[in-house]
Amino acid sequence: MDNASSEEKERNGVQAAEFNYFKPLGRIALIFFIGLSFYLLVSAIVLLFLTRPDTEVKVPGLVGKQFSDVNNGLVRRGFKPELKFEDVYDIEDGIILEQYPENGEIVYEGSKIKLLVSRNRLSIEVPNLIGMELPFAKNKIRNLHSHNRSVSLSTGVISFIPSDKTPDNIVIDQSPRAGEKVTPDRRVNMLVSAGRTGVDMLMPDITGQSIDLCFDLLLAKGVQVDEEIVVSNDIGQAGRVLEQDPAKSAPIQKGQTVKLKIGYFPVAEHLYYAYERVEYVIDNDAKDAGFYEAYIEDNSPKRIAFAKNMKAGQKIDFVFHRSGNSRVKILHNKKVVKVLKFNVD
Repeated sequence: MDNASSEEKERNGVQAAEFNYFKPLGRIALIFFIGLSFYLLVSAIVLLFLTRPDTEVKVPGLVGKQFSDVNNGLVRRGFKPELKFEDVYDIEDGIILEQYPENGEIVYEGSKIKLLVSRNRLSIEVPNLIGMELPFAKNKIRNLHSHNRSVSLSTGVISFIPSDKTPDNIVIDQSPRAGEKVTPDRRVNMLVSAGRTGVDMLMPDITGQSIDLCFDLLLAKGVQVDEEIVVSNDIGQAGRVLEQDPAKSAPIQKGQTVKLKIGYFPVAEHLYYAYERVEYVIDNDAKDAGFYEAYIEDNSPKRIAFAKNMKAGQKIDFVFHRSGNSRVKILHNKKVVKVLKFNVD
């Protein structure tokens, strides 16, 4: 009996010793666990704070607008457009149908903005442009009708060639052909008469016309164009030929300089479509006089907007029509010497 009692006390003593041994270890583990959890929580808060965008932005209203018109503005304001497309037949191609987040919501800079954009499968019959004056031909393809709605085609490459039989600025040929079915994204290329060249050439009447329509016509006649830019308070005068010398129907010769006064309206905001002014002074270190050209690259076909023999220190000064973001390449004797950029605000 005494032996059993002593053995039981001995076991109880061992168990008590073991409990007293592990009790500090449990406390250490608990403290370590609490410390690690607190460290992870603080780290997560700090990381969230450090990676949080600095600024908040208001989501603009985009539904009903052309995506190409607003894309650059969205990117500059810190949004990341994410597009989905829906095939439609009664809505113009590229129109924003839905957006998320919605108009007026406040989000952090760098947030995604999801857009549902129309993809038009409508086909348009190309009208006959041959025999029409170029301005009327361009206006015709902008104002077409299909399925009881207004639609338009874009102007493609316009090429001028001399013609003894066809007057100035008359469409001689076109591509795609009249009657061909095309989608709205197709461009219509036109071959246009520059009239007679060489002897007995007459100055066309270009007063009131856009310089974009007239410049190639004059180059095709072999003359050089000297533009005098006139600042106007009337935006309707931007890019327009205000005066011309020689006058309408005056005899002109190849190599002659034609002087034009071109209207320009200074813009406070660079919209998707606008007239821009290029002013570039030729380096005084340029050793030789030479032939300078300026080519425009934007959402319209590549085109020439300046061509003239120039000397060191002279200023290249002209107006051109921009579609979207534009790059103007200045060439000296066919080599690029300067690239200027005009971007949408």
